[in-house]
Amino acid sequence: MSQILVRKQPWWQLLSIQAGGTICLPVIMIGQLVCQKFGWLAALLSVGLGNLFLLAIGYLLASLSTYRPQSTVEHAASYFGERGKLLFASFMMFSMLGWFGIQLNVMSLSCEQLLNMFGIATTYHVRNVGIGIIISAVMCLGMKAMKGLSYFCAPLLGLTLLYATCFSEGSLPSVAPLTISWLGGLSLIIGANIAAVIDLPTYFRHAKSGKDAKICILMLYGIIVPFIEIVGIYLSAVTGGDSILDVLQKGHGALWMMWVSCFVLLSGWATNNANLYSSVTSSYSLPGRFSPIIRTLILGIIGTAIACFNPLGNIEHILDLLSVTIGGMGAVILANYLLERSNSKYRNLPWSTFASWLSGIIIGIFSFFFHGLTTGVPAFDAFVTSFLIQITFNLIYQRVRTYETIDD
Repeated sequence: MSQILVRKQPWWQLLSIQAGGTICLPVIMIGQLVCQKFGWLAALLSVGLGNLFLLAIGYLLASLSTYRPQSTVEHAASYFGERGKLLFASFMMFSMLGWFGIQLNVMSLSCEQLLNMFGIATTYHVRNVGIGIIISAVMCLGMKAMKGLSYFCAPLLGLTLLYATCFSEGSLPSVAPLTISWLGGLSLIIGANIAAVIDLPTYFRHAKSGKDAKICILMLYGIIVPFIEIVGIYLSAVTGGDSILDVLQKGHGALWMMWVSCFVLLSGWATNNANLYSSVTSSYSLPGRFSPIIRTLILGIIGTAIACFNPLGNIEHILDLLSVTIGGMGAVILANYLLERSNSKYRNLPWSTFASWLSGIIIGIFSFFFHGLTTGVPAFDAFVTSFLIQITFNLIYQRVRTYETIDD
């Protein structure tokens, strides 16, 4: 995707690129999942607060992107050193391949439904492996081989959602009483989007101005992403469907069911092309000289293997893991940027960046197991911890240096 952005982009072009990746089934699926687990009122609160948090991070990262136009991996190298670059690239690869596996599971469910209509029985692993091999093989031809697919998938998804929403049968159930458990929905919303937000500098380095980058963020996480997630919440609430297929198909005829199954395969293919492409791009920051075809095949096989372990069924734990690790690293990058801009005595301390990041991971994991002693939102706890500790380390170092200078 970064190769497409070769000119300075106004906000509407940046938004069109970001929205193309945002209007996809996983975003709707997160809204549906949060509603299913915590009720529609808790889901709406999660969407509102979660996207407000993401919006604040994205707004600051938009400023960073125009202050120093670099990719996120390059920012990680600036503050963490080359080891940080390797770590960040590895976690981004794992994140994209995790989403590859989740999307492959959704495609497998859709494929099973289609094959059952024709009386063809298949196993779970056969479908996942078969679809994964096909996607990886086609991607070996390059992103251009499937680029056209992504151009019309987003409009088709929009029309499909519009029809499903307008003609869905049922009504909103009564409001379930709010309990502290609704914070789990907040974790899902943040965890599903945090990697994309942290990677925004990769795209916004080509923004025409800081204002254009910030307008794009306001539109993206202030309107578009929340709206799509709310659609998933509404459809889940009124239909009571157990899966994304049930949510989109319930209450309609056989022809619509077939269309949705076909469309889920089509949309999932386009989304997984982007996931695999992003993973291949991140792999160039790691040691090893492999051709693009070999990289695509290796990463496609890894993503397919992940799908065989049913990441869709364990999506909460996966999102918590990704949000704690990648979110903590993004917090350190952001803290260093703010210190650099606000303090003329700022000095980058690679040892403190790793210490801050690891502290955030520890607190995030602690938050996962002991909800009552923290906010109960691992992604938020890890981000805030890494951010505050990084600032504290730097301020302490500056004060020590000041005293040493006075003593000399």
